[in-house]
Amino acid sequence: NLILGKLKGCKVIYNVQEIYPDILKKKTGPVIAFLKKVERCIYNRSDAVTTIDDVFYNTIVGRFENPSKLHIIPNFVDTDLYNPKNVIPLDEKLFPKTHALKLLYAGNIGLAQDWSPLVALVEKTKVLDVEYFVIGMGAQRQYLEEEKEKRGLEKLHILDYQPRHLMPSILAYSDVQFIFMAPEMEMMGFPSKVYTIMACERPLLICSGDKTPIVNFTKEHNCAKLITEKNFDKKVDEMVQWLASVSREELRQMGCNGYDVIQRYYTKEKVTKQYVDLVNKII
Repeated sequence: NLILGKLKGCKVIYNVQEIYPDILKKKTGPVIAFLKKVERCIYNRSDAVTTIDDVFYNTIVGRFENPSKLHIIPNFVDTDLYNPKNVIPLDEKLFPKTHALKLLYAGNIGLAQDWSPLVALVEKTKVLDVEYFVIGMGAQRQYLEEEKEKRGLEKLHILDYQPRHLMPSILAYSDVQFIFMAPEMEMMGFPSKVYTIMACERPLLICSGDKTPIVNFTKEHNCAKLITEKNFDKKVDEMVQWLASVSREELRQMGCNGYDVIQRYYTKEKVTKQYVDLVNKII
């Protein structure tokens, strides 16, 4: 992009969604040193750089010769697709009608999430009227399937990816959406599914460290139950206690809180305007 900008006489805006090379497990060595130089080169030779929240901003702002180039513009959600009214019937073989409290995750079953607390949570809530749904594929799906069989976790349902147009209906089917961030990744990324969940008026159960991007964002809006305890057993027990005591009315209100925030700040129209303003500013 920098080369094309020179050739075409264009301005270049670089968007930071995840922080490389910080996100890599290896932190030192000649390759990492080279990548850090590339990173700083891109930041400083771009006409503007955008990132999605305060944590990302504070992490990289020291890498700029001119910090005024760096701007915070959040991600957005397509509220034409993701909204609580866009609901159609689902296949009852996959999504049976039940009065149980339904916790659901849809997306990559990968290394950015921590799946061991989920396994422990399902096992500890066998006596509660709670069902768990994990939809997707990824590096950790086999782990979940093996743990489900080994521990006899009948209330854990693992499904393949579903068509995108069904996602609002799948979100509406659930009572709570859960996201458990892996400790080694929680400072370097922000799951965009948070916006779609909030847009569909669903509450979240989030397990992540304190002052991480996902916790900083959701704690302001009272749309999620936040578990920031680091001790494994304590955080699982905290989730068990919450599931045993939370009321449907509490969940409904949390979902409404999230929906209102999206409508005020994170629709595609409102976020696009911030990009338009930035473009107008640099040209």
